[in-house]
Amino acid sequence: MQLKITQIKYINFIFFISIIIGFQFDGIGYSNIYAINKISNQSLIKLPFRLFSYDLSISDITENDNFSIKANWGIEHKINNFNSKNSLPSMLYDLISIQNVEYSSEFRELYFILENSVSEIRFGKQLHTWGAVDANSPLDFLNPTDYYYLFTDSDETKMGKLSFLFDLYFEDQYKFQFLVMPNHKPNNIPLNDPDFPITLPATVENYQFLNDFKKPEIGAYIQKSGINMDWTLYYFSGYDRNYNLYGANVFLDQFDINSVTDTVFSFRKTDMIAFSNVAFIDDFTFRTDFAYFKTESESQSIENRIYSGQDILSGTSLEFETLAATSYFNISAEYYQYCFQLEYGLPLDINFTGQLFGYVKENVEGNVVDIALTNFEIYLDGKDFFYPGLGSPLATLAKEAMVLNLDKTFMDDLLEIQFVSLIDLNHKGKLFQLKFSYDIIDDLNASILFYKGIGNKNTYPDNLETDTVDESLLYPFNGMENFSHLRAQLKYYF
Repeated sequence: MQLKITQIKYINFIFFISIIIGFQFDGIGYSNIYAINKISNQSLIKLPFRLFSYDLSISDITENDNFSIKANWGIEHKINNFNSKNSLPSMLYDLISIQNVEYSSEFRELYFILENSVSEIRFGKQLHTWGAVDANSPLDFLNPTDYYYLFTDSDETKMGKLSFLFDLYFEDQYKFQFLVMPNHKPNNIPLNDPDFPITLPATVENYQFLNDFKKPEIGAYIQKSGINMDWTLYYFSGYDRNYNLYGANVFLDQFDINSVTDTVFSFRKTDMIAFSNVAFIDDFTFRTDFAYFKTESESQSIENRIYSGQDILSGTSLEFETLAATSYFNISAEYYQYCFQLEYGLPLDINFTGQLFGYVKENVEGNVVDIALTNFEIYLDGKDFFYPGLGSPLATLAKEAMVLNLDKTFMDDLLEIQFVSLIDLNHKGKLFQLKFSYDIIDDLNASILFYKGIGNKNTYPDNLETDTVDESLLYPFNGMENFSHLRAQLKYYF
């Protein structure tokens, strides 16, 4: 069982100390029961979910009440195996047993706040939000994304990150923020998980990453607020959240006959400048995020690396210790992403939100790498292996997309119906989501969600001559088609 008892003791310790000393202790949270089943065969999709989440705040620590502590702690539930043909007691046991369920706990946030009337300082593990649009913002990348939670309808995708933040308010309409994050942390993208529809083009072992020193990441913005319009300018300098190709070493065995290739990956250095705008015009709300990125590879040598991989000849006495060749992809690029959002209240009290998202690559550069293997030689163009490492996760699905959201409440807001669609404007893939949510009693909500993906296998077909690879999955919406599901959820708030 992976649940860290020390974290539970730490929460109890904070609660106990706050009572004795007289601090103000406030908390709010929820518990969650979650089930996802594929539409195609009704099988259970074994994805993790937040079983328990708790937000706590400790204030009144100082006489002026200018120092406080904030935290978010939770428990994650991930089932390993499930057979719907078992008896009901066996299925219930499999859903909760520590032999079949991975329970893990963590503080998504734990930070300290020092504030006065014109400024605020925060230090610790935090979640940050940049950008003006509600979702899919190209600016909202400060925290790495846990892709396992990308398709949930609550804000659980972000992973907390150690950071120092300073906010300054002046002249009643300006806000300046400065941010330092000392440690790099990548996105969590599941690899070779049959229950998850998105993955990266290559599976990478830990030894394949470039062991380079990363400087602290820094960011800043200045915001001007008006009566009907807000403007914000941003700057960020840091490292990609997704990895990319860096270089390759070719090693020979002690007989100079057989060779292996050690492919090296890294997180590129990337700078960003951006702006966002919010405008209120009559009954319309317009939101805009635009971000320009410039990225390039590091210049660290890989010639002194030793080969640490496993290969088909590992059971023999062959040792690959002779470096025969070194190549660098030197991938660099400029790209930009944007997201426009429109909000408007339709007749019959229907709330409408629409988004237009885009991603454009500019000036992609890279070396053509010549890799000589034992029996053949291959040429790889670095430009063909460029992927954006910062920006919106939506860029991994589509270069141009439209998102439509309609929701309406009934029965004095006890029942809510929401419809969401995502359309790839270039290759015609589609995602649809229909959700029914009902408040059974105070603080207890039940919801059912229907999720349907439509791919485009005419443009991206599978090559039937290759048995081990499904080429149609190179288009993410084809994978999302297999991910079509029905989701049931019961959530209790306290």
